[in-house]
Amino acid sequence: MTTSQADSFNPEVITNDFLKRKRKHTDPMADQVIAQIIASGYEEKVNDVFLKLVKNDSYHPDMFKDLPKEVYQLVTQYFERTSTLPSWIDNKKIKMGEKVFSLFGPEIFMLLNVLSLPMCYTCSKGAKVLYKTGRLLDRGGDTDPMTRRLMETAQMVVNAMSPGGLSSGGSGVITLQKVRLIHASIRYYLKHERFNPNGWDVDVLGEPINQEDLAGTLMSFSPIILNGLKNLNIELTRDQKEAYLHCWRVIGYMMGVDMAFLPETEEDNWELAVKILKHQSAQSPEGEELTRSCITFIDTIMPGTIFNGVSEYMIWYFFKDMSAATGIDLSSTIGVKEIKGTKEKLIMAISKFLSREISRLEDHSKIIQAISGYFNKHLLHGYLKHYNGGKNIHFFIPPSLCKDWNIVDEWQNKFLLTPDFFGNRLAWQHKKDGV
Repeated sequence: MTTSQADSFNPEVITNDFLKRKRKHTDPMADQVIAQIIASGYEEKVNDVFLKLVKNDSYHPDMFKDLPKEVYQLVTQYFERTSTLPSWIDNKKIKMGEKVFSLFGPEIFMLLNVLSLPMCYTCSKGAKVLYKTGRLLDRGGDTDPMTRRLMETAQMVVNAMSPGGLSSGGSGVITLQKVRLIHASIRYYLKHERFNPNGWDVDVLGEPINQEDLAGTLMSFSPIILNGLKNLNIELTRDQKEAYLHCWRVIGYMMGVDMAFLPETEEDNWELAVKILKHQSAQSPEGEELTRSCITFIDTIMPGTIFNGVSEYMIWYFFKDMSAATGIDLSSTIGVKEIKGTKEKLIMAISKFLSREISRLEDHSKIIQAISGYFNKHLLHGYLKHYNGGKNIHFFIPPSLCKDWNIVDEWQNKFLLTPDFFGNRLAWQHKKDGV
Protein backbone atom coordinates (compact mmCIF):
# COMPACT_ATOMS: atom_id res chain seq x y z
CA MET A 1 0.00 0.00 0.00
CA THR A 2 1.47 3.34 -1.01
CA THR A 3 0.72 6.58 0.73
CA SER A 4 -1.04 9.04 -1.55
CA GLN A 5 -0.60 12.76 -1.10
CA ALA A 6 -4.30 13.05 -0.23
CA ASP A 7 -3.98 10.49 2.58
CA SER A 8 -0.76 11.81 4.13
CA PHE A 9 -0.56 14.11 7.13
CA ASN A 10 -1.21 17.80 6.46
CA PRO A 11 -1.20 20.09 9.50
CA GLU A 12 -3.50 22.59 7.77
CA VAL A 13 -6.19 19.91 7.50
CA ILE A 14 -6.19 19.23 11.27
CA THR A 15 -8.94 21.62 12.33
CA ASN A 16 -11.52 21.19 15.08
CA ASP A 17 -14.14 20.33 12.46
CA PHE A 18 -11.83 17.67 11.00
CA LEU A 19 -11.17 16.20 14.45
CA LYS A 20 -14.90 16.20 15.23
CA ARG A 21 -15.63 14.27 12.04
CA LYS A 22 -12.91 11.76 12.83
CA ARG A 23 -14.64 10.95 16.11
CA LYS A 24 -17.24 9.10 14.02
CA HIS A 25 -14.56 7.01 12.26
CA THR A 26 -13.11 3.82 13.73
CA ASP A 27 -11.29 0.81 12.21
CA PRO A 28 -13.45 -0.73 9.46
CA MET A 29 -11.24 -3.80 8.91
CA ALA A 30 -11.41 -4.95 12.55
CA ASP A 31 -15.03 -3.84 13.04
CA GLN A 32 -16.04 -5.85 9.97
CA VAL A 33 -14.82 -9.08 11.58
CA ILE A 34 -17.07 -8.57 14.61
CA ALA A 35 -20.00 -7.54 12.37
CA GLN A 36 -19.56 -10.64 10.21
CA ILE A 37 -19.44 -12.93 13.26
CA ILE A 38 -22.75 -11.45 14.39
CA ALA A 39 -24.25 -11.64 10.89
CA SER A 40 -23.29 -15.33 10.72
CA GLY A 41 -25.51 -15.97 13.72
CA TYR A 42 -22.70 -16.38 16.25
CA GLU A 43 -23.10 -13.21 18.30
CA GLU A 44 -22.44 -15.10 21.53
CA LYS A 45 -19.00 -16.10 20.17
CA VAL A 46 -17.76 -12.49 20.16
CA ASN A 47 -17.13 -12.91 23.89
CA ASP A 48 -15.13 -16.11 23.28
CA VAL A 49 -12.94 -14.38 20.69
CA PHE A 50 -12.43 -11.44 23.06
CA LEU A 51 -11.40 -13.66 25.98
CA LYS A 52 -8.99 -15.71 23.88
CA LEU A 53 -7.27 -12.55 22.65
CA VAL A 54 -7.04 -11.08 26.16
CA LYS A 55 -5.83 -14.24 27.90
CA ASN A 56 -3.23 -15.45 25.38
CA ASP A 57 0.20 -13.83 25.10
CA SER A 58 0.67 -14.80 21.45
CA TYR A 59 -1.39 -15.77 18.43
CA HIS A 60 -1.71 -19.08 16.64
CA PRO A 61 -4.67 -20.14 14.46
CA ASP A 62 -5.17 -23.22 16.63
CA MET A 63 -6.26 -21.06 19.56
CA PHE A 64 -9.58 -20.53 17.70
CA LYS A 65 -10.02 -24.15 16.53
CA ASP A 66 -12.76 -24.87 19.06
CA LEU A 67 -14.95 -22.07 17.68
CA PRO A 68 -17.45 -22.60 14.84
CA LYS A 69 -15.83 -22.91 11.43
CA GLU A 70 -17.21 -19.57 10.19
CA VAL A 71 -15.85 -17.72 13.23
CA TYR A 72 -12.49 -19.49 12.97
CA GLN A 73 -12.17 -18.51 9.31
CA LEU A 74 -13.14 -14.88 9.90
CA VAL A 75 -10.61 -14.40 12.70
CA THR A 76 -7.72 -16.22 11.00
CA GLN A 77 -8.36 -14.35 7.73
CA TYR A 78 -8.25 -11.08 9.66
CA PHE A 79 -4.80 -11.96 11.06
CA GLU A 80 -3.58 -12.77 7.56
CA ARG A 81 -4.92 -9.52 6.05
CA THR A 82 -3.57 -7.23 8.78
CA SER A 83 -0.07 -8.71 8.94
CA THR A 84 1.39 -6.66 6.06
CA LEU A 85 3.81 -3.94 7.08
CA PRO A 86 3.58 -0.54 5.32
CA SER A 87 5.49 -0.16 2.05
CA TRP A 88 7.22 2.95 3.41
CA ILE A 89 8.76 1.23 6.44
CA ASP A 90 12.46 2.08 6.87
CA ASN A 91 14.19 -0.84 8.56
CA LYS A 92 17.28 1.23 9.29
CA LYS A 93 15.16 3.68 11.27
CA ILE A 94 13.33 0.82 12.96
CA LYS A 95 16.62 -0.59 14.24
CA MET A 96 17.75 2.83 15.44
CA GLY A 97 14.40 3.37 17.19
CA GLU A 98 14.73 -0.01 18.88
CA LYS A 99 18.22 1.03 19.99
CA VAL A 100 16.83 4.19 21.58
CA PHE A 101 14.38 1.99 23.49
CA SER A 102 17.16 -0.36 24.59
CA LEU A 103 19.28 2.59 25.77
CA PHE A 104 16.55 4.49 27.60
CA GLY A 105 13.88 1.84 28.20
CA PRO A 106 13.66 2.31 31.99
CA GLU A 107 13.17 6.05 31.52
CA ILE A 108 10.59 5.50 28.76
CA PHE A 109 8.83 2.93 30.90
CA MET A 110 8.63 5.38 33.78
CA LEU A 111 7.30 8.09 31.46
CA LEU A 112 4.58 5.78 30.18
CA ASN A 113 3.26 5.60 33.74
CA VAL A 114 3.65 9.22 34.85
CA LEU A 115 3.18 11.02 31.53
CA SER A 116 1.72 9.07 28.59
CA LEU A 117 -1.18 7.30 30.27
CA PRO A 118 -2.17 10.20 32.56
CA MET A 119 -2.06 12.47 29.48
CA CYS A 120 -4.61 10.15 27.82
CA TYR A 121 -6.81 10.52 30.91
CA THR A 122 -7.04 14.30 30.37
CA CYS A 123 -9.23 13.66 27.31
CA SER A 124 -12.61 13.41 29.00
CA LYS A 125 -14.52 11.56 26.26
CA GLY A 126 -11.74 9.04 25.69
CA ALA A 127 -11.37 8.58 29.45
CA LYS A 128 -14.94 7.29 29.60
CA VAL A 129 -14.00 4.53 27.16
CA LEU A 130 -10.83 3.67 29.11
CA TYR A 131 -12.77 3.56 32.36
CA LYS A 132 -15.49 1.30 30.98
CA THR A 133 -12.91 -0.84 29.17
CA GLY A 134 -11.25 -1.57 32.51
CA ARG A 135 -14.56 -2.93 33.75
CA LEU A 136 -14.98 -5.05 30.63
CA LEU A 137 -11.56 -6.58 31.21
CA ASP A 138 -12.51 -7.65 34.74
CA ARG A 139 -13.27 -11.28 33.97
CA GLY A 140 -13.03 -12.84 37.39
CA GLY A 141 -9.26 -12.49 37.72
CA ASP A 142 -7.36 -11.51 40.84
CA THR A 143 -6.12 -8.19 39.49
CA ASP A 144 -7.76 -4.78 39.63
CA PRO A 145 -9.00 -4.20 36.05
CA MET A 146 -7.49 -0.71 36.00
CA THR A 147 -4.03 -1.90 36.96
CA ARG A 148 -4.35 -4.83 34.58
CA ARG A 149 -4.81 -2.31 31.77
CA LEU A 150 -1.57 -0.59 32.81
CA MET A 151 0.28 -3.88 32.47
CA GLU A 152 -1.26 -4.71 29.10
CA THR A 153 -0.34 -1.28 27.73
CA ALA A 154 3.23 -1.63 29.00
CA GLN A 155 3.47 -5.12 27.48
CA MET A 156 2.28 -3.82 24.12
CA VAL A 157 5.01 -1.15 24.12
CA VAL A 158 7.71 -3.66 25.13
CA ASN A 159 6.61 -6.12 22.44
CA ALA A 160 6.49 -3.47 19.72
CA MET A 161 9.78 -1.76 20.59
CA SER A 162 11.85 -4.88 21.33
CA PRO A 163 14.37 -6.02 18.68
CA GLY A 164 12.42 -7.59 15.82
CA GLY A 165 9.06 -6.60 17.27
CA LEU A 166 8.06 -4.68 14.16
CA SER A 167 9.38 -7.22 11.68
CA SER A 168 7.09 -9.52 9.71
CA GLY A 169 5.53 -11.91 12.23
CA GLY A 170 7.24 -10.10 15.12
CA SER A 171 5.77 -10.10 18.62
CA GLY A 172 4.89 -6.42 18.30
CA VAL A 173 3.01 -6.88 15.04
CA ILE A 174 0.98 -9.77 16.47
CA THR A 175 0.22 -7.78 19.64
CA LEU A 176 -1.00 -4.82 17.59
CA GLN A 177 -3.22 -7.08 15.47
CA LYS A 178 -4.77 -8.47 18.65
CA VAL A 179 -5.29 -4.99 20.11
CA ARG A 180 -7.20 -3.90 16.98
CA LEU A 181 -9.60 -6.80 17.29
CA ILE A 182 -9.95 -6.24 21.04
CA HIS A 183 -10.83 -2.59 20.29
CA ALA A 184 -13.50 -3.75 17.82
CA SER A 185 -14.92 -6.08 20.48
CA ILE A 186 -15.00 -3.24 22.99
CA ARG A 187 -16.90 -1.01 20.54
CA TYR A 188 -19.46 -3.76 20.18
CA TYR A 189 -19.81 -4.19 23.96
CA LEU A 190 -20.09 -0.48 24.71
CA LYS A 191 -22.79 0.06 22.08
CA HIS A 192 -24.75 -3.08 22.98
CA GLU A 193 -27.39 -2.41 25.62
CA ARG A 194 -27.14 -5.96 26.96
CA PHE A 195 -23.58 -5.25 28.12
CA ASN A 196 -23.87 -1.50 28.63
CA PRO A 197 -27.46 -0.77 29.76
CA ASN A 198 -26.82 2.98 29.92
CA GLY A 199 -26.01 3.01 26.22
CA TRP A 200 -23.37 5.00 24.36
CA ASP A 201 -24.14 8.48 23.01
CA VAL A 202 -22.24 8.55 19.70
CA ASP A 203 -23.48 12.07 18.89
CA VAL A 204 -21.92 13.48 22.08
CA LEU A 205 -18.95 11.18 22.68
CA GLY A 206 -18.13 9.94 19.20
CA GLU A 207 -17.58 6.28 18.44
CA PRO A 208 -15.73 4.33 21.15
CA ILE A 209 -11.98 4.19 20.40
CA ASN A 210 -12.38 6.44 17.38
CA GLN A 211 -9.67 7.77 15.08
CA GLU A 212 -9.05 10.97 17.06
CA ASP A 213 -8.66 9.02 20.30
CA LEU A 214 -6.35 6.49 18.61
CA ALA A 215 -4.22 9.32 17.24
CA GLY A 216 -4.12 11.10 20.59
CA THR A 217 -2.93 7.93 22.31
CA LEU A 218 -0.29 7.46 19.63
CA MET A 219 0.98 11.01 20.21
CA SER A 220 1.17 10.47 23.98
CA PHE A 221 3.49 7.51 23.37
CA SER A 222 5.71 9.21 20.79
CA PRO A 223 6.41 13.00 20.71
CA ILE A 224 5.23 13.44 24.29
CA ILE A 225 7.66 10.72 25.42
CA LEU A 226 10.48 12.49 23.56
CA ASN A 227 9.62 15.68 25.44
CA GLY A 228 9.72 13.73 28.70
CA LEU A 229 13.19 12.41 27.87
CA LYS A 230 14.31 15.98 27.18
CA ASN A 231 13.07 16.97 30.64
CA LEU A 232 15.22 14.16 32.06
CA ASN A 233 18.20 15.86 30.40
CA ILE A 234 18.48 13.04 27.83
CA GLU A 235 19.56 14.68 24.61
CA LEU A 236 18.79 12.56 21.54
CA THR A 237 20.13 13.37 18.10
CA ARG A 238 17.66 14.37 15.40
CA ASP A 239 18.23 11.00 13.71
CA GLN A 240 17.41 9.19 16.96
CA LYS A 241 14.22 11.20 17.43
CA GLU A 242 13.10 10.62 13.85
CA ALA A 243 13.84 6.90 14.18
CA TYR A 244 11.83 6.62 17.40
CA LEU A 245 8.92 8.51 15.83
CA HIS A 246 9.15 6.30 12.72
CA CYS A 247 8.66 3.23 14.90
CA TRP A 248 5.50 4.74 16.33
CA ARG A 249 4.31 5.78 12.88
CA VAL A 250 4.55 2.12 11.87
CA ILE A 251 2.80 1.11 15.11
CA GLY A 252 -0.01 3.56 14.30
CA TYR A 253 -0.36 2.11 10.80
CA MET A 254 -0.53 -1.45 12.15
CA MET A 255 -3.13 -0.26 14.70
CA GLY A 256 -5.42 0.96 11.91
CA VAL A 257 -4.80 4.69 12.48
CA ASP A 258 -5.60 6.83 9.42
CA MET A 259 -2.58 8.07 7.45
CA ALA A 260 -3.92 11.61 7.99
CA PHE A 261 -2.94 11.12 11.65
CA LEU A 262 0.56 9.75 11.02
CA PRO A 263 3.04 12.67 10.80
CA GLU A 264 6.73 12.09 10.06
CA THR A 265 8.61 15.00 11.65
CA GLU A 266 9.03 15.85 15.31
CA GLU A 267 7.44 19.27 14.74
CA ASP A 268 4.34 17.84 13.04
CA ASN A 269 3.94 15.15 15.71
CA TRP A 270 4.06 17.77 18.45
CA GLU A 271 1.61 20.03 16.62
CA LEU A 272 -0.87 17.16 16.20
CA ALA A 273 -0.59 16.28 19.90
CA VAL A 274 -1.30 19.90 20.87
CA LYS A 275 -4.31 20.18 18.56
CA ILE A 276 -5.90 16.97 19.82
CA LEU A 277 -5.39 17.92 23.47
CA LYS A 278 -6.83 21.38 22.86
CA HIS A 279 -9.87 19.73 21.29
CA GLN A 280 -10.45 17.02 23.89
CA SER A 281 -8.91 17.93 27.26
CA ALA A 282 -11.44 18.57 30.03
CA GLN A 283 -12.05 17.52 33.61
CA SER A 284 -13.93 14.27 34.09
CA PRO A 285 -14.57 11.96 37.07
CA GLU A 286 -13.40 9.03 34.95
CA GLY A 287 -10.09 10.76 34.16
CA GLU A 288 -9.55 11.53 37.83
CA GLU A 289 -10.34 7.97 38.92
CA LEU A 290 -8.07 6.47 36.27
CA THR A 291 -5.24 8.76 37.40
CA ARG A 292 -5.81 7.93 41.05
CA SER A 293 -5.76 4.22 40.21
CA CYS A 294 -2.48 4.70 38.32
CA ILE A 295 -0.88 6.58 41.23
CA THR A 296 -2.12 4.03 43.77
CA PHE A 297 -0.75 1.16 41.71
CA ILE A 298 2.69 2.79 41.42
CA ASP A 299 2.74 3.52 45.16
CA THR A 300 1.79 -0.11 45.83
CA ILE A 301 4.52 -1.77 43.78
CA MET A 302 7.33 0.55 44.88
CA PRO A 303 9.36 -0.58 47.92
CA GLY A 304 7.98 0.48 51.28
CA THR A 305 6.40 3.93 51.38
CA ILE A 306 9.45 6.05 50.58
CA PHE A 307 8.26 6.89 47.06
CA ASN A 308 4.64 7.65 47.97
CA GLY A 309 3.77 10.99 46.42
CA VAL A 310 6.63 10.88 43.91
CA SER A 311 4.45 9.70 41.00
CA GLU A 312 1.93 12.52 41.51
CA TYR A 313 4.77 15.02 41.74
CA MET A 314 6.23 13.64 38.51
CA ILE A 315 2.89 13.85 36.67
CA TRP A 316 2.59 17.51 37.65
CA TYR A 317 6.18 18.18 36.55
CA PHE A 318 6.13 16.34 33.20
CA PHE A 319 2.78 17.90 32.22
CA LYS A 320 4.15 21.43 32.39
CA ASP A 321 5.42 21.73 28.79
CA MET A 322 2.23 20.42 27.23
CA SER A 323 0.13 22.59 29.54
CA ALA A 324 2.08 25.60 28.31
CA ALA A 325 1.70 24.54 24.67
CA THR A 326 -2.08 24.03 24.91
CA GLY A 327 -2.84 26.86 27.32
CA ILE A 328 -4.69 24.34 29.53
CA ASP A 329 -3.71 23.31 33.04
CA LEU A 330 -3.77 19.65 32.04
CA SER A 331 -2.75 18.19 35.40
CA SER A 332 -5.71 19.85 37.12
CA THR A 333 -8.14 18.13 34.71
CA ILE A 334 -7.14 14.78 36.27
CA GLY A 335 -6.99 16.06 39.85
CA VAL A 336 -3.20 16.47 40.10
CA LYS A 337 -1.91 19.70 41.60
CA GLU A 338 1.32 21.03 43.02
CA ILE A 339 0.72 20.74 46.73
CA LYS A 340 2.62 23.22 48.85
CA GLY A 341 5.35 21.49 50.83
CA THR A 342 5.31 18.30 48.73
CA LYS A 343 8.65 19.05 47.12
CA GLU A 344 10.35 19.72 50.45
CA LYS A 345 8.86 16.58 52.03
CA LEU A 346 9.98 14.40 49.14
CA ILE A 347 13.47 15.88 49.13
CA MET A 348 13.96 15.13 52.81
CA ALA A 349 12.68 11.54 52.57
CA ILE A 350 14.48 10.66 49.36
CA SER A 351 17.75 12.24 50.49
CA LYS A 352 17.82 9.78 53.39
CA PHE A 353 16.87 6.87 51.15
CA LEU A 354 19.55 7.62 48.55
CA SER A 355 22.12 8.44 51.23
CA ARG A 356 23.18 11.54 49.37
CA GLU A 357 22.45 15.22 49.64
CA ILE A 358 19.83 16.64 47.29
CA SER A 359 18.11 18.92 49.77
CA ARG A 360 19.81 22.00 48.33
CA LEU A 361 18.31 21.40 44.91
CA GLU A 362 15.66 23.98 44.13
CA ASP A 363 14.97 23.41 40.45
CA HIS A 364 12.23 20.84 39.82
CA SER A 365 14.09 19.35 36.85
CA LYS A 366 17.21 18.70 38.94
CA ILE A 367 15.13 16.96 41.62
CA ILE A 368 13.41 14.76 39.03
CA GLN A 369 16.75 13.86 37.44
CA ALA A 370 18.21 13.04 40.84
CA ILE A 371 15.50 10.54 41.75
CA SER A 372 14.42 9.16 38.38
CA GLY A 373 17.24 6.64 38.02
CA TYR A 374 16.20 4.95 41.26
CA PHE A 375 12.50 5.42 40.66
CA ASN A 376 12.31 3.97 37.15
CA LYS A 377 14.43 0.92 37.99
CA HIS A 378 12.32 0.15 41.06
CA LEU A 379 9.19 0.61 38.94
CA LEU A 380 10.41 -2.05 36.50
CA HIS A 381 11.23 -4.41 39.36
CA GLY A 382 7.79 -3.74 40.82
CA TYR A 383 6.06 -4.68 37.57
CA LEU A 384 8.03 -7.90 37.29
CA LYS A 385 7.42 -8.84 40.91
CA HIS A 386 3.75 -7.90 40.90
CA TYR A 387 2.69 -9.57 37.68
CA ASN A 388 5.00 -12.58 37.82
CA GLY A 389 4.36 -13.33 41.47
CA GLY A 390 1.53 -15.81 41.17
CA LYS A 391 -0.87 -13.62 39.19
CA ASN A 392 -2.95 -15.04 36.37
CA ILE A 393 -1.31 -12.61 33.95
CA HIS A 394 2.34 -12.36 33.06
CA PHE A 395 4.61 -9.43 32.27
CA PHE A 396 7.54 -10.31 30.05
CA ILE A 397 10.66 -8.36 29.14
CA PRO A 398 12.90 -10.02 26.49
CA PRO A 399 16.26 -11.24 27.83
CA SER A 400 18.16 -8.84 25.55
CA LEU A 401 16.40 -5.84 27.10
CA CYS A 402 16.77 -7.25 30.62
CA LYS A 403 20.50 -7.34 29.95
CA ASP A 404 20.54 -3.82 28.48
CA TRP A 405 18.58 -2.48 31.45
CA ASN A 406 20.60 -4.47 34.00
CA ILE A 407 17.58 -5.97 35.72
CA VAL A 408 17.86 -9.76 35.27
CA ASP A 409 20.22 -10.57 38.11
CA GLU A 410 18.82 -7.89 40.38
CA TRP A 411 15.19 -8.92 40.44
CA GLN A 412 15.78 -12.66 40.22
CA ASN A 413 18.70 -12.98 42.58
CA LYS A 414 18.78 -9.97 44.89
CA PHE A 415 15.14 -9.43 45.79
CA LEU A 416 12.59 -11.40 47.76
CA LEU A 417 8.81 -11.01 47.83
CA THR A 418 7.43 -10.02 51.19
CA PRO A 419 4.12 -11.61 52.28
CA ASP A 420 0.89 -10.26 50.85
CA PHE A 421 -1.56 -9.88 53.73
CA PHE A 422 -5.17 -10.18 52.54
CA GLY A 423 -4.23 -8.67 49.19
CA ASN A 424 -2.74 -5.54 50.76
CA ARG A 425 0.58 -3.93 49.99
CA LEU A 426 2.69 -6.17 47.82
CA ALA A 427 6.32 -5.23 48.44
CA TRP A 428 9.80 -6.70 48.04
CA GLN A 429 13.05 -6.45 49.89
CA HIS A 430 16.73 -7.27 49.51
CA LYS A 431 17.62 -10.88 50.22
CA LYS A 432 19.82 -11.33 53.25
CA ASP A 433 23.09 -13.21 53.01
CA GLY A 434 22.48 -16.93 52.90
CA VAL A 435 18.80 -16.61 51.87
